[in-house]
Amino acid sequence: MPFYRSCGLRLHYVGRGAQPAGAANSFLFQHGIGGDVRQPSRFLVPERISIPAEELSILHADFRGHGQSELGPANCLSIGTLAFDMLALLDHLGIQRAILGGISMGAAAALRLAIDQPERCQALILCRPAWFDGPMSHAARQALALVAELLAADDWQLSAAPELEQSEILKSIERVCPDAAKSIRGQVQSVLSHPEIRKRAIARLRYLPVSNGIERLQDLAAVRCPALILAAEGDPIHPFEYARQIARYLPTSRLVTITPKSAVDDTPHLREVDQMVGEFLSANKLERGEAGATRPLRNG
Repeated sequence: MPFYRSCGLRLHYVGRGAQPAGAANSFLFQHGIGGDVRQPSRFLVPERISIPAEELSILHADFRGHGQSELGPANCLSIGTLAFDMLALLDHLGIQRAILGGISMGAAAALRLAIDQPERCQALILCRPAWFDGPMSHAARQALALVAELLAADDWQLSAAPELEQSEILKSIERVCPDAAKSIRGQVQSVLSHPEIRKRAIARLRYLPVSNGIERLQDLAAVRCPALILAAEGDPIHPFEYARQIARYLPTSRLVTITPKSAVDDTPHLREVDQMVGEFLSANKLERGEAGATRPLRNG
């Protein structure tokens, strides 16, 4: 099982498709808050993106405090730190340039890395971004802070789930976006199923939602690579306006409105995202470099 180190922490990652050393292109695609490598692994199915498996090395890492990765100091949890951990994985694997992307928090970290190290970003794919030039939305911060408070209670195993259901913030989110409410419930259910992660869950829910995504809007001008932004309307956790603003300030970006996720069956969502990603990669012409070296995507 592969691990790497960042800031002295042992972090877990997985790979699919070609090996990084032999692939024409590497794609580091990351999960959202409370998730792990299993979440992004449901995306980027070769048949759906119409890219041969041997053409693309797909990587996913458990962010610190998630999955099989260590937590480290809780007060170090930030979008900037997660971006640094992504860079450490690229360095560990000897990847000079990669396609960067992610879902929600993964999108925020990928964008931050593209800003901090634009020369390392071959292309950028942001799915349902939940951060822009500040912390998460007010609704997201309020809901996740409540979850952290409920999980910290002495009787959390009995009280957390029912008190969350009775809360006005969950009810208000449920009314406009059932899938977003489902994701908030999932933050509690994951800890009920695995009590050993309770400390890490409380830490990430307290620190990450209030961390800034982008520090300065003008920094986005440095990201000159092709960028695809996928977002759905009506989601208070992943505000469409955040995606619109990111697209406005990124010089070579394209914003695509996708169908909102269903709380019952997200298979259509997975297929739609993969279709959009596949079209983006094809339009920007994935290319094979000499001796397996990575060559940048180019505008079509």
